[in-house]
Amino acid sequence: MNYIFITFGGMCLPIAEKLQKEGHEVIVGIIDDIKDYVMEEEMRGAKENDIDRKRRLSLYRNILDIQPADKVVEKMKTIKNPHEYFVFFEENDLYRWSAKVIDMGFEGNFPTKEDYLFETDRDNAKEFVRKHYPKLNIPEVKEFTKAADAIKFLEKTEDIWVLKGRDVTANTFVPDISDIELAKRQVIEMLNNFPKIYEEMGFILELFIPNAIELTPEKLYYDGVPIATTLDIENKSFGSGNKSIQTGCAEDLVFPTNMEDRINKLAFPEIVDEMAREHKGLFIWDASLLINKRDGKIYFGEFCSNRPGYNALFTELAQCSSIDTYFDNIVHKKSPFNPGTVASSVRIFNMNEDPKSDNVASDMTVDYKPEIEKDLWLWDVKKNDRGTLVTVGLDWNLAVITGSGKSVEEAVSRMYRNIDGLSFVGAYYRPKDDYVSLDYQTSIINRLNYGVERGLYQLPFTVIVGEIK
Repeated sequence: MNYIFITFGGMCLPIAEKLQKEGHEVIVGIIDDIKDYVMEEEMRGAKENDIDRKRRLSLYRNILDIQPADKVVEKMKTIKNPHEYFVFFEENDLYRWSAKVIDMGFEGNFPTKEDYLFETDRDNAKEFVRKHYPKLNIPEVKEFTKAADAIKFLEKTEDIWVLKGRDVTANTFVPDISDIELAKRQVIEMLNNFPKIYEEMGFILELFIPNAIELTPEKLYYDGVPIATTLDIENKSFGSGNKSIQTGCAEDLVFPTNMEDRINKLAFPEIVDEMAREHKGLFIWDASLLINKRDGKIYFGEFCSNRPGYNALFTELAQCSSIDTYFDNIVHKKSPFNPGTVASSVRIFNMNEDPKSDNVASDMTVDYKPEIEKDLWLWDVKKNDRGTLVTVGLDWNLAVITGSGKSVEEAVSRMYRNIDGLSFVGAYYRPKDDYVSLDYQTSIINRLNYGVERGLYQLPFTVIVGEIK
């Protein structure tokens, strides 16, 4: 197949590069102006300074031929064999761009505004859960528009609360301490220091679920036909032990599951199949589940509607024979995954500061051994005029490294061997124990084992580290 990618922040660019190296025609369009990204009412006050814009538009320079997205859309109108092209929108907030091409006859994923709102409108998402997910509980939520009001509430409460912003720039903050008074002060500290970020579109305080085990099942469809289900187990925190600020995904473990597994019955009621049948092309649905180990109650976390997760997509691709195989199988309504596999990924962070801006350092050399290229997913990079791979300095997400195998130990060990093949001064990543330590309660292996012990799923691979009893 041939491929067309539409991007704003560059998350899909490593996939485009790998497809190009596999020998496929690849067309990439980047949205030039943030005002053309999403509707103003959904990102009130969204701005991009000159440094960020210049750096964003230089992602993958001299690696891929990246054109303005509007010119790519115009080019798509002239393509005579659109069914031979797969169009990939990296996130569901690109729904306005999806609407421009959905009726042109291309294969692909085509997010809608409704998909975007499932992820961002937390109130409607919870109403949807109440109506269609009778076996899931919903954590108590308090709505706020002013930081001062939330601080007054926190000063009087006897519970621990999680801070969640509605604006995409307002990061979720989870207190990293069990003492109620100290945890409350941490959230108050965030509100005192970053009130404008959280007040931009309002925010919520969500009741903290102690000892929560988070598991995220995903279901893939094409033209309404179920293709495969997977399970994603993430460590979202930046630091070891899940005791620090949240990232999109610092590391994960992903593997295919049986559609009849109990966890999939919980996560994908009939309404999801109905919605999938209304979507053209690839439709992705996931629902994070939070299990309270004290009483076994399962709570709804959040939806990720019709967009891939990152790092999860890279971890899924690591379990396929090639990148093209993944997309080609999906279009032909077949599971793209190699049987009996499991894969892991870890995010590599650039910890070097740029003395001239609030960004991380740019123009720092990134080097790696050729043998890790298949499992290396570079993000914040370009090639300079000398052909040297260097950082762009847009943000701290430098790369993702994956590993796959027939057991957790094989996948994780391969991944950390791959890390040894990457050379970058000032890199940070979470350690191997965060995957395989049985002493650390929320390690990925302990959560994997917990789900099996509760009968939520069966494993299609061997567990060597911490054998399940």
